[in-house]
Amino acid sequence: MNYILSVILITLFSVKFINAQTFVPNDQRIGDPNVNYVNPEFSPIGNYMVWIEVDTSNGLTGKVWQCGIDPNTGNLIPPDGKGYNPFNSNVYARPADWGVDNIGPYYVGATLLGQIKFVRPTSPTSAIVTNISLPAVNKRRVFYPSQLPGIDKRFVVYILNDSVNGFSSNTPQNSFYQLRLLDLDNPANDYLIEQQPSIYPLPIPMDVIVPRWIKGGHYLTFGYKDLNNNIQAKELNAYSPQSPPIPVTNDLVNKIDGNPVLNSMTNEQFFLSGINASDTAYFYKRTNFGQMFIQNSIVVPQSVNLANPALNQSHEPFLYNGKLYSAFQVNNDGGNFFNTTFNQPGEIWLTTIDSSQQIMWLLSQFDSTMNVSEPEPYVGNNKVWVFYSASKIEPNKPYLKRQFQLRRCDTPLNNISSVDELKQQSVNFKFYPNPTKNKINIDILGSTNDYEVIIYDILGRVIIKKSNENQLDISSVASGVYFLMVKTPNMIFKERFIKN
Repeated sequence: MNYILSVILITLFSVKFINAQTFVPNDQRIGDPNVNYVNPEFSPIGNYMVWIEVDTSNGLTGKVWQCGIDPNTGNLIPPDGKGYNPFNSNVYARPADWGVDNIGPYYVGATLLGQIKFVRPTSPTSAIVTNISLPAVNKRRVFYPSQLPGIDKRFVVYILNDSVNGFSSNTPQNSFYQLRLLDLDNPANDYLIEQQPSIYPLPIPMDVIVPRWIKGGHYLTFGYKDLNNNIQAKELNAYSPQSPPIPVTNDLVNKIDGNPVLNSMTNEQFFLSGINASDTAYFYKRTNFGQMFIQNSIVVPQSVNLANPALNQSHEPFLYNGKLYSAFQVNNDGGNFFNTTFNQPGEIWLTTIDSSQQIMWLLSQFDSTMNVSEPEPYVGNNKVWVFYSASKIEPNKPYLKRQFQLRRCDTPLNNISSVDELKQQSVNFKFYPNPTKNKINIDILGSTNDYEVIIYDILGRVIIKKSNENQLDISSVASGVYFLMVKTPNMIFKERFIKN
């Protein structure tokens, strides 16, 4: 398998040192406690947030709001987040992300009657709102605009339902769904990219890997089913919308909620995806558009509070001081996607993506009575916060009829200039030799005497799990590539090694 060979060929060192500051979660509720904050999205430039205040009596319709964010404190401007209401919408056609062009940030969504709106903020409490000249059709949903900073072009992708609006897993009335690319400057150019048939009650692939732009580029990814019935990713070039999209992942696992990201400083590209609805995610990597993404690392947060963690998902990558990071969620297993994602307690995590040593931090404070979802990073002035949604677990009430809190977590990136400043000698991790045949020696120095050591294979299966051990006997483990994880109370360190 090519992706396994690519992991083996990655350069490995015989001794690894990982040092990181001790990080204690600081997680607080913000905004008005009487307001229902659903699906906040942050502009990559300009310090804005857009969200929808869903009417809890119907769990569907609501007011779209924009506000500002103080880049020094992470506070909302105004404090309740109700800066400007450009239109009313529903949970399907609300603005799903921000667009960026040579002028600045904007967002796109549709009204309750299906009129597409283009909104350019001019302040936290004002904006220029433009109607896109297409007929109002209330079957369009999932609006994702392009992020092309410095370029005078604007696109948006959306899904057009056959009959009624709604996600494919809860609309048996629809027989098919179309992914479409709309040229916002020339709305007559409304291209059909791919049509997928309904497989109700299962979600269509485009609802498993939602269409997302590789931000900073004119390419986007979305989900499809391969010949083995696995959910994979395809890639579309928006500058050639009549050319068929091409597959960019190809291995033997189902991708869940995959999200691509580009490090504009190194041109490295990653695709971050949950795997098989488990607590594991794979990070794939490539260096050029049009290439296949090849498995590069495995992300298993080893939950601190959850008995049966599942659905490693909602990866939201961001670039900070030249390095890539991702915020993501893991919830206790509830048996299916909706029961897990919206009816179970969970955790919000932060991980490095492209650092030589992978480090993860638990950001949220655990509450067994609260569901957590939708982490969203915001980069301010030398600070990064991760916002997320939380709601009281009420199994007998539909999740969109509950009130959602808006919460904000500090991150260990605050008040530092680079990932290297995380290496402050408060926790030191060293293991050797690498490669090895019989034993692995582990040295933990610093502020913790409580840690767990875990070895797992490239499929994420745990092979050895020990507490507070400084030497592991691996003589009975088969030869191959493995991962060594050391988990302290609030952080995880991880490295690859080869067993001869």
